[in-house]
Formats: sequence, C-alpha cells, structure tokens
Amino acid sequence: MNTQLVNSIIQVVRSLPRDEQQLLIESLNQLLLQPSPDESNPSEPEETADILSDEALEEPIDEDAWAVWQSLGDNAVSGQLENPSVKHDRYLYAKPQ
Repeated sequence: MNTQLVNSIIQVVRSLPRDEQQLLIESLNQLLLQPSPDESNPSEPEETADILSDEALEEPIDEDAWAVWQSLGDNAVSGQLENPSVKHDRYLYAKPQ
C-alpha cells in the first residue's frame, strides 16, 4: 500500500466539511463492501463509478466565481523569467542567495 497516497487522501477528507466527509465515508464503505469486478471480464463496468454519484456532485455553481476563474490570465503580463516552464520549481522554491 502506498502510504503517501493514503496520507494524501486522509488530508483531503479532513479538509472537507463534516457532512461531505460523512457522505464520502459512506460511499467508500459501500464501494468496499461490493465484490471486486472480475478482472478476466474487461467488459464488466468498474464499481468505482458509484463513488461519484450525481447526488454527491450536485452543488450549486457560483456564476461569479466561475467568471473570475475563466478570466484568469486574460490580462496577464509576460514575465521576466527565462524558461519559466523548465525552471518552474527553481523559481518558486529556490532559497534566496
């Protein structure tokens, strides 16, 4: 088992509101109680689709927030850094010298 993945999942769950945590836990429990799909039959649908049911995804969309998200970068000014895509981590995380 990948402990880093498990720890990341736990952090995500803890960041959710309490009611969403409970919904996620219930969905995971239902998923784990179901028999595993037969790997020899690739036409059989995977059970993981149940975890993202329509009821869990129904949340009102804030149109103003969506408009702001879509506008990000519209008025961006070109940066002054050389090769930003290649040196991304160095520019963000390098210690000042």
